[in-house]
Amino acid sequence: MDWLDALRGVAVLLVVYAHLSRFVFEGVRAVSGDWLNAGPAGVMLFFLVSGYIIPASLERHGDLRAFWISRLFRLVPLYLVVAVAVVVLGVTGRVSLDPFVTAHPVTTGIAHASMLPFLLGVPLITPLFWTLTFEMVFYLLVTCLFTLRVRNGAPWMAGGFAVAGMVLAPLPARMLDASTATVVVVVLLIAGLTAVIGGRGAVRMAGGVLLGALALTLPVINEDPAHKWDGLLILAVMFTGTVIYRADRGITSWRPVVLVGGLVSVALLRNWFGELVSLDALTPKYVARSVITLLVFGGAFLIGMLTRHRKTPRFLVRLGVLSYSVYLVHWVLLELAAPLFGHGIPDVLSATAYGILVVGVCSLTQRYIEVPGQRLGVRLRAAFREGAPARSDPRR
Repeated sequence: MDWLDALRGVAVLLVVYAHLSRFVFEGVRAVSGDWLNAGPAGVMLFFLVSGYIIPASLERHGDLRAFWISRLFRLVPLYLVVAVAVVVLGVTGRVSLDPFVTAHPVTTGIAHASMLPFLLGVPLITPLFWTLTFEMVFYLLVTCLFTLRVRNGAPWMAGGFAVAGMVLAPLPARMLDASTATVVVVVLLIAGLTAVIGGRGAVRMAGGVLLGALALTLPVINEDPAHKWDGLLILAVMFTGTVIYRADRGITSWRPVVLVGGLVSVALLRNWFGELVSLDALTPKYVARSVITLLVFGGAFLIGMLTRHRKTPRFLVRLGVLSYSVYLVHWVLLELAAPLFGHGIPDVLSATAYGILVVGVCSLTQRYIEVPGQRLGVRLRAAFREGAPARSDPRR
């Protein structure tokens, strides 16, 4: 699966460039920003890869308990470390922190523990956590389909979200109070997960339906204003990845890929153009930027698939392995390093030093936070499966 790691490497490079170029290579950004939305291209590529690989993870484990243990111990350890670090740095004045976080620590903590703060109206501890909310929604939807034994619902989900995204855009402003929504949603989330993980038969199915209902409702009635045009289309992109996975494995034909891929592409362009109209910015240049952004992340995935049997660049594979750490950590390091940029230092040197810092720190977080978390998840899965602790193997 080196090609998927390489795609993650490409995705995180796009995201880091989008953020780093606010401080260095500003002239390059001024030109490239007119023709490519690097940040959205990067995160959309991440979402497409997740949509491809997550169903494979669920089918490999074969049960929801193992799937959720795997996902939580893959994501949560570093997520918690970064969240705590940012709060500490924010309280001490080293990085910016939304006043809501310190004014409402309990609500903030509970919302972030659910990994759904972006759809609960709770300000994010760090801006990059927004993508994890959509990851969580996707997990809930996949869980729902699994409990209902819908094995080939991805084309319908992708198409449905694409159509709904076009019909409902722009989504209404947030309709729920943050504190109330957090309490209610977390209670329902715990109830649903308990039912699907520990229950059987009708209880498990009811839990899956509850989780599916949450995942379908929150993006529609409580979407963050920043994604009122494409929030539902993000889910369409993720399920498109699932459609590709099933065709790639010979489970279905490639016809659904063509149909769904075309529909989702049209929906994305339609809504991005609609957003430009709302901003009075529907110019040929920005229309071209929307098309190029779509071609970049879609084309990168296609190239990755077509060349996967060839030798994959090792630096991209390694960067892909580090991509989760790089994604979550680079913003914090950028906030800390921001005062050091400029001062007559050439941009090339500043960017190189920052890149070395990010790779160095993230190599440590991946080795000493991510990997131990994954190993613990392996042990827990084995213990539940066999009734006794088992020796861990992070490659499984």
